Amino acid sequence: MYGLKILYFVILIQLVARVLPFETKHRLVRQSGGQPAVTPQTPGQGQPPKGNNPPDSQPPDSGYGSIMPDLEQPVDTRGTEFIFCFTSNVNNAQPRALQLLIGAGGPLDTNVQIEMPKLKFLLHILISHGGTEIVDIPPIAAASGTGPQNGTIWVRANRPITVHGVNSQIKSHDGFLAVPVLGLGLEYFAASYAASGLDRSQMIITGTQDFTRVTIQPIQRLQYKGRWFNIGDTILFTINRFNSVQIQAEGDLTGTRILSDKPVSVMSGTTCSLVPQQLNRCDHLVEHVPPVATWGKKFSVLPLLNRTSGTVLRVLAARPNTRFYTLGQVFVLQRGGLFREFNQPVTFPMSIVSDRPVMVLQYAKGGAKDRTGDPFMTIIPPIEQYVAGGVTFSSFDQSGQDTFGSFATISVTSWDLFNMYLNNEALISHKYKTEQKQDWMRLMSFNADYQMPLGKGANTIVSPAPGSRFTAIAYGFTLGTSYAFPVVYGLRRTLCTEDNTADQDKKEVDCTGPVVSGIVLATNHGTGIGIQPPKRPPSQSNEPSQGDTPGWGNINPSKGADGEQKGGGDAGVFFPWYTIPPWMAEQFEDDELEEEFVCYATGLLVLALIAPATVIFFVMIIIICGMMFRVPAPTKF
Repeated sequence: MYGLKILYFVILIQLVARVLPFETKHRLVRQSGGQPAVTPQTPGQGQPPKGNNPPDSQPPDSGYGSIMPDLEQPVDTRGTEFIFCFTSNVNNAQPRALQLLIGAGGPLDTNVQIEMPKLKFLLHILISHGGTEIVDIPPIAAASGTGPQNGTIWVRANRPITVHGVNSQIKSHDGFLAVPVLGLGLEYFAASYAASGLDRSQMIITGTQDFTRVTIQPIQRLQYKGRWFNIGDTILFTINRFNSVQIQAEGDLTGTRILSDKPVSVMSGTTCSLVPQQLNRCDHLVEHVPPVATWGKKFSVLPLLNRTSGTVLRVLAARPNTRFYTLGQVFVLQRGGLFREFNQPVTFPMSIVSDRPVMVLQYAKGGAKDRTGDPFMTIIPPIEQYVAGGVTFSSFDQSGQDTFGSFATISVTSWDLFNMYLNNEALISHKYKTEQKQDWMRLMSFNADYQMPLGKGANTIVSPAPGSRFTAIAYGFTLGTSYAFPVVYGLRRTLCTEDNTADQDKKEVDCTGPVVSGIVLATNHGTGIGIQPPKRPPSQSNEPSQGDTPGWGNINPSKGADGEQKGGGDAGVFFPWYTIPPWMAEQFEDDELEEEFVCYATGLLVLALIAPATVIFFVMIIIICGMMFRVPAPTKF
């Protein structure tokens, strides 16, 4: 009896020893000094920086195990303070409606204050936990023409919220996901398109602090304050907190660089555009662009449900000699601000991998192609900026007489597809077939994607699994118009600078961690993404390898007169076994793994080898002891 108890105790010890490494793996991170440190594991331990919350508010709690970050934690689009301004809609006319779609996903009610300081507008609302609220903004708040604007919007909340904006005109709509103040930066590139007829390409810069100096490097001839600026000129001006300045041009402003000495908010798009340029009908385009320091290098792009005309993509570079791989080819963008456009007439998914951070934009085509919807523009969040936890948001369902049918694309880390939930229903259980009888679910080497219709009103996406990361895009169509916006994405820095003491200069380095075979290593708890520069810097060669194609900032020359892409791409490029160039393979090599991950794997191997021998040893000791100290049976007389 005692021998069995000892045996059970030994087995229990072995089982506990096997479980312990799984706990410590997620708790150890390696700081720049090389010493491991323990990161906060309990929600609510961190405190947001001063100025992030309204007065007398409590530290926000999302209710999903993530909080608004402190100085050592990353930021995402779930925030507590937002400053932005609506751009102009078609013909620079006052829009029919401006609306904010605010989602509060935490377990507690959320107080939200919406203010327009220059228009003397103030509104307080209470959003119930897990709910959304649609707020009507006076249409006069929309910008009009080039120059200073009065419609700056300031949104504050006592807990993290998600803010989407929709600018509505008759048969001309588009939406955006607002970037919180904590995630704004000092460098941007405008995302736009060629305007239609008398309409304009545009961007609007909003100050978050007084005495902010702004520098604009235009790539199109434009007029500002009565003066004409040509390509290569520099526009300089100073703005204060809540000041907004809109810049418009006849040509496409995509790639225009915006610099500032203090964080600013940048919206960009067009009043109305044909996408592609030869295809009728036009529609309003807008996005709240993220700062360059948060761009990424790995992207997953899916076709649009209920559209048979395909999609248009743009890959925009911030740095010279940026190379990216897609459709079975390597393309080179030779300077910052250049982009490559792809007109995909087929409804196939595709992936994009680059050696330097880029921004990827997806456009819907004009309704003349398939009689469904019209153009929109949305940002494709990079895989490096997938987020944890959950998000609550509202679809855009009704504008006047227009009723939209909405859809969602949800992208997750590969092994987490079966752990995702939409409105309390497992994502994998959603069944939907497009008109082409295709169910768009796919697994890639570093993520998985799923598409389905969205319900009207509030929607909640939750990924409860530890280490799970996701993003989503919502979009909708109705006759003659459409809208789209990202649902949520991260705003963690991916570009950092390091001091070079030899020449007293600062060098820009990639500060993302490796993504290996679908596994995003966790070196900063809550993000799943590393914070240290890579051990092997990317190639600095300016010469493209044999077969590379130089990029340029205009429409892909492989299109025909009808604007369609000729030939199409390699049908196998979106499967995990495609061949990647050598410069890209450097990002996936095993020696890029974090030291603690390697130690963890080695410890498991050693434990697996010695555990059986240890159990056998103790069993033999018990048997021998039992034989030595066995009590003899009584002798019968």
